[in-house]
Amino acid sequence: MENTDFKTPRGMAITIPGKTTTIDHQLGTTDIIVALYNVATGNELNSGITVIDKNTVMITTASGAPDQIRVVIMGFPMD
Repeated sequence: MENTDFKTPRGMAITIPGKTTTIDHQLGTTDIIVALYNVATGNELNSGITVIDKNTVMITTASGAPDQIRVVIMGFPMD
């Protein structure tokens, strides 16, 4: 299957360790991939990710998570 119709927003979210952060990505699909990176080190992070709807995700971080996390979200439009 070849699909070149995808969108990739990227941004930085300021998070509060141990709390949830909602991100409005405006991709218009629930078919997304979310990756989180520690801004200071560049290391990938594992956090709870919940898809709220076709334009919003919620990230839940542990109490020891960094304050600044880079978020990369890729999505494929639903047809």
